[in-house]
Amino acid sequence: MLKAVLPASVSFCIKFLLSFSMTYAHRTHKHDILQRMSLPQTKRSYVHQAFNQGLICVFPTEVAARSYLVDYALHGKHHAILAERAISYDTFRGYFLPHRETMAPANSLTRQLFIHQLLEAGSLLRFFLNPAYPEMNNRMKGYLAKLLPSLQEACEAEVLSNLDAPMRQDLLVLYQHYLQFLDEHQLFEPRYEKPSIPDDWDRSPSYCVLFSDTNPEAASLYDQLGRPSFMELRPTPGEDPSVSLEVFPNHLVEIKQTLKRVRELLDSGVETHQIVIGSTAEETLMDVLREEALLYGIPLTIREGKSVLAYSSGRFLNLIQEVHDEQFSLESLKSLLLDPGIPWAEGEKHRRFIKRAVKQSVMHGSLYGEDQYSSLLGDNELQRWYEGLKQSIIAIVQAEDIEDLRRKLNHFQDTYFIPTQWVGTPGEDVYAFCLDAMGQVKEAMEKTGITAYPKIFSFLLSFLENKRYVFQQKSEGIAVYRWPQVSVLNADYLFILGLDQEGARCVERPLEFLPQQIEKALRREVDTSEAQFRAATLGEGKRYLSCHMRRYEGELMVPSYFLQHERLTMYEGEQDAITDPMAAELFLYEHAALPPVKATASQRDWFLAAKKTVLSERADDYTRHPIKVDLIARLKDEQGRFHFSPTGIDQFDHCPYAWLARYLYGLTTEEYEVQPVDHQRIGMFLHTVYQRFFSEIRDYDPQAMEMYKERLYALFDECLVSYFGEHGPSPSMRSWIIASYKEKIISILAGEAALFAHGRSVAFEATYEVEQFPLLLNGRIDRVVSLNPPENTQVAVIDYKKGNPDVKRVTEHLESYQLPLYRFLLTHSNAVSVVNASYYSIKDEKYYTLWDYEDDPFAILCDEQLQQRLDSLLEAVQGGHLMATPSKKHCGTCPYRSLCRRRYATP
Repeated sequence: MLKAVLPASVSFCIKFLLSFSMTYAHRTHKHDILQRMSLPQTKRSYVHQAFNQGLICVFPTEVAARSYLVDYALHGKHHAILAERAISYDTFRGYFLPHRETMAPANSLTRQLFIHQLLEAGSLLRFFLNPAYPEMNNRMKGYLAKLLPSLQEACEAEVLSNLDAPMRQDLLVLYQHYLQFLDEHQLFEPRYEKPSIPDDWDRSPSYCVLFSDTNPEAASLYDQLGRPSFMELRPTPGEDPSVSLEVFPNHLVEIKQTLKRVRELLDSGVETHQIVIGSTAEETLMDVLREEALLYGIPLTIREGKSVLAYSSGRFLNLIQEVHDEQFSLESLKSLLLDPGIPWAEGEKHRRFIKRAVKQSVMHGSLYGEDQYSSLLGDNELQRWYEGLKQSIIAIVQAEDIEDLRRKLNHFQDTYFIPTQWVGTPGEDVYAFCLDAMGQVKEAMEKTGITAYPKIFSFLLSFLENKRYVFQQKSEGIAVYRWPQVSVLNADYLFILGLDQEGARCVERPLEFLPQQIEKALRREVDTSEAQFRAATLGEGKRYLSCHMRRYEGELMVPSYFLQHERLTMYEGEQDAITDPMAAELFLYEHAALPPVKATASQRDWFLAAKKTVLSERADDYTRHPIKVDLIARLKDEQGRFHFSPTGIDQFDHCPYAWLARYLYGLTTEEYEVQPVDHQRIGMFLHTVYQRFFSEIRDYDPQAMEMYKERLYALFDECLVSYFGEHGPSPSMRSWIIASYKEKIISILAGEAALFAHGRSVAFEATYEVEQFPLLLNGRIDRVVSLNPPENTQVAVIDYKKGNPDVKRVTEHLESYQLPLYRFLLTHSNAVSVVNASYYSIKDEKYYTLWDYEDDPFAILCDEQLQQRLDSLLEAVQGGHLMATPSKKHCGTCPYRSLCRRRYATP
């Protein structure tokens, strides 16, 4: 064999070069490592380093795991990665829990059913339950059920030795009974399972728990597994000191400023997937954030979803329970029957029912027997419908098993809903979700051997209250996560709101029910707040952390973490310049000057829509222009006459357009609220008392005063029952009506004796008509008294007022033409002389007389003013001049001002 031999000098040179290159490469690699170590780590470099080392990364949540897989595929070293390389902590922990093929895990349902069984059998608990108040047991069921997963830790000797004897005894009893319950029903409590490494565990892959200090259970799992070599805990790297916390005065300013910044990013070309928003105080801030984002035209995707009961179909179930619990109060029935999200088949009947109940001042029902709706509605059809609805709701709430409940709900749905399957609002299937939950309840009852559960509907609602439904939105927007889930996420632009001391605090309290005097170590408390803050400050792009000092719940404190590190900045709004689009719009309306602010897309859409409608001059704007000739004809009856009553004349006098809206458009005002004091109904009740009294006595005899008083008292009681039932409208209101008016009702007798002694009441609630073509005048007079019976040629007209009359004396301009028109009607229809016109004020207990003899100058002045008003009124109506006459006095209470828009609206 031939072998080539190199000269010694050449061999030395080659060895030297190889040694130098290896040394240089080693030094260069070491320099790169030191350089990377000297640079502050970001979330991306922290995670990518673990991926590049070939580790399987364990993240706090599934959301974080998926997010970093995508991030590595886009920005990582290899631009590709197996999905198995990133898992959630829950998945990782599940690898080490025993798998029981013949047993099922306990859940919130089985725990609540256990507590129900325990209390039904006669509980031995004396610390958590008070035997003197057994009615509180139902309220304690949920609390006791939440204790069960932590009982094993609570019953350790070290913990029990620090507890008082009654609490120690209750915890032991509860724990022993729960273990027996689990054993009898082939169940196991997941929190009682001790993790261990399976015998067939493959130790070749290495696992790295990232952001381990944000996970309160990670260190405990590591110790329980014996600190294995294949598992590594990597806490959050050092914080970024350049990120500070911005402090806002209140939550509205914080949300608006955040959305303004987001809007600017979107306008500059930033994609929605590059932005992430996080928030604490989900119940308070999330709805406000969603509504404000809609104003700014910012699409959001709320990742957490909402409670099932917050959707229309879930709300329907909750409203059924509320109606039952409030014993069919009118307010609860309105919430149920007028909810637009519920597919009612007879919505018009619901509105008729509510209107009738409001008119009759019905406020409450009852679960059993006759109630106010049955006795006071005065409409047989609505009463029968109400009784059917009532029985259906009672049957649902009082069902005792799931199949019975399902039948009752199906019957309700078939009877009262539109004849199609109801799945809630478009795009969601919450009702089916609720039905599936019923199946879960049924399955849990079968597992625990329970065949019946009193009022299982209430139990179902308590289960649904804690379940969330994530609505699958078709269009993707900016992802919104709750705190602290958002803290470990990475984004080019990360906004986290509401980081106040209490809202941002992250403390795991598995034994929270233990007394506070027990040291934290025994209570197993783990505070991860600082780790969450450190994670939130890290990132590749911009990070905006903020909090607010005040919201509706009260004053708030800034986090001590940022305060101690002196990393707080106070928000200072622009004092002179207006940069917010919404504030700019208000400034434009107020000052008619355009600030240099770009309008949002939604503002542009709103303006373009308004430009075609409310901001454009309408051809049919009858608030400013006369109505068309063909519309004038519609104001006439078949004989070509315009109808006017005292109410119509007064309304025309205040504003012709209001009269047009009432009598041409036929618009009426409807009340859907039973007022605490229904003055209109009380006035009708008092009118009826006087009408019945004077129709009985006819001729007034001053000598019979005592008899009159007794009769008025009796009529007051009789009419009170006929108008408000035996106990209505409510006990307190009934007492108030009696105290306020029963004594006042007899004060009219003294006034009657002074003005109309020996007079005869000849007409009650009588209607009169007089044609003065093309006008047809009519009016309904409360009472007409003859002052010279039996000739009855001289009469007085009387109108009752519960409060103060609009007119107490005659002036140059009458506020009301009511009594002058009554004089006109009687004079021209019955050929009598109206020598007295008076209002009787029940409140003031006195008569207000406008004139009291035939040729009284005040009577003549009223005749003249009435005739002038009729002439000008006729001229205006015939010419179609029914334009609005805006005034502060009348527009403020006008029911048609939203239609008119001449005042309190954009012109």
